Amino acid sequence: MLKNSNPHVTRVRALDQLHRGDEVEARMSVGPNYDDVVVRRGRVQETAPGIGVVWVMDRHSGLRRAINADECTLWRVA
Repeated sequence: MLKNSNPHVTRVRALDQLHRGDEVEARMSVGPNYDDVVVRRGRVQETAPGIGVVWVMDRHSGLRRAINADECTLWRVA
């Protein structure tokens, strides 16, 4: 019998912690009574720590998407 394992998720506090190929989730808070909601998930393509943006290849759509770190929290999924 296979055991379902939940991925290890850690908060990314600075964009310079990310590297190309890292799997990340972008989460947004939707209200005071709700947990953060995952709005994007994908592999890091490029980072621009100076302007607070990371580009990922979105897992759902297959398109390259920009994530603004000022608008959401980033989490590394391992």
